[in-house]
Amino acid sequence: MSIRTNEELDPNEGPGFGCFVWQAILFAGLLFLIPIGLFSFGWPVWVLVVLLFIDMVLLFFVSMTSVFLLRVFFADRRRGRGRTMGAAGPTRVISTEPSPEPEQDAPTNEGEAE
Repeated sequence: MSIRTNEELDPNEGPGFGCFVWQAILFAGLLFLIPIGLFSFGWPVWVLVVLLFIDMVLLFFVSMTSVFLLRVFFADRRRGRGRTMGAAGPTRVISTEPSPEPEQDAPTNEGEAE
């Protein structure tokens, strides 16, 4: 496995939005089923522990899929703004030496009522 940095993301290489939706629905369903099974159905504790463990694994996958989809979405938005390769403007030099004062013209009374 290679680590790729500063490369464009390919949305075809990762999970899609449909995968995220099914993971989120399954996660929410199991999360809703745990207290119902405990208080209403009286399921044994080991069943609830297994459901909770499965729900935690699903939470991991839902979070990783959402992070991937957000990165793809914002990378696509950034590309649409017209970013260019290389420097965006002229090079600016910051110096610690004081700059020479610009010459000031004599004040005029233009625009004043006489």
